[in-house]
Amino acid sequence: MASLAGFFLVARPVLKDGNFSQSVVLLLQHGPEGAFGLVVNRPLRNEELPFPVYLGGPCKMEGMILLHGQEDWLEDAKTGQVCPGVYIGDAQCAERVTDPTPGDNLRFKMFAGYSGWGPQQLEGELVEGAWAVIRATGKHVFDTPPEELWETVVPPTIPQPSLN
Repeated sequence: MASLAGFFLVARPVLKDGNFSQSVVLLLQHGPEGAFGLVVNRPLRNEELPFPVYLGGPCKMEGMILLHGQEDWLEDAKTGQVCPGVYIGDAQCAERVTDPTPGDNLRFKMFAGYSGWGPQQLEGELVEGAWAVIRATGKHVFDTPPEELWETVVPPTIPQPSLN
């Protein structure tokens, strides 16, 4: 299977895992070793930080991951690009987010936690029909309200034919 990095995994209604119900996961890596991504539509309630934080998934990690839509922040945008209009940020990018210049129109999301799959685990879930694979864009990640994203990108379900 070709790499799905840069695509959304959109939870189908048949997916019964509460961690992923109505979730949209942006895959950052996918290969023979497994897959790694971030749930992009689960904002956390956070009053301690001056910016919103999203729950990237059930796997714990130290620190956070930054996704942003600022191509001009990177020396080589192609190396940090996840999908059109979405880039993985480094420490320098994180400083720009935590101490913005007035008037900046920043497009970013910070993530605590991540979503991970072992070798062939995601492929098995795809065969079971748990996920739809949809092309990801910065417009979806940054411009669609998180509470509307799943409904915006989930493909329609074809009803089962009647056997009457």
